Amino acid sequence: MTFDLRERAHEVMRAELAEAAFALIVESGYDGLTADDLARGLGISRPTFYRYLGSKDDVIVTVMLGPDDHFARPLREAGVAGRDAATSWWQWLRTAVEPVVVQGEQEPGPMRARLLLVQSQPAVGAKLRRARGPQIDRLAEILAEYGCAPASARVLATASVSVLDLCLAQWSRDGDGSLREVVDRAFTDLEAGSAAPVRSASVP
Repeated sequence: MTFDLRERAHEVMRAELAEAAFALIVESGYDGLTADDLARGLGISRPTFYRYLGSKDDVIVTVMLGPDDHFARPLREAGVAGRDAATSWWQWLRTAVEPVVVQGEQEPGPMRARLLLVQSQPAVGAKLRRARGPQIDRLAEILAEYGCAPASARVLATASVSVLDLCLAQWSRDGDGSLREVVDRAFTDLEAGSAAPVRSASVP
């Protein structure tokens, strides 16, 4: 129990420091601050910065990524009723990304600033996409629990998260408009595409 409490306290402190550090990075620009600068700005020592946050890139990934159940949790909370109400897997998966959409609708300016910073640093963006693995795993597990074949569940989960990332990139670059409209349109296109017949190429 003592270990669990200590671990939780560490994670809470890490999340709070990461949020504060990311705000400094967005304000000054990615190249405007070193890890030492961030430590001073946070009022902590250099060893403490590395113990909790690791690196400047880790700060960004920690804040942008969220917990492993980031996408699975909304589906689990919706439960069977949420699945029964959906007419397709795509509509149900749209529920998984709703918390991200809500954040974008409520705080469009700060969210766009963070997304644009990530896009300006391809290596950070690649690291963030790789870190999505556990989130995709959790999402696929939920789909499988509700009757989706495991292989299909993995494909659907991966596609949904990838499409969300594409929507976020488009929305942040556009500079205005509704994130909800962009995401809804993308998932509608996915549903329509999956229902359309596949035509084989003609052989000359």
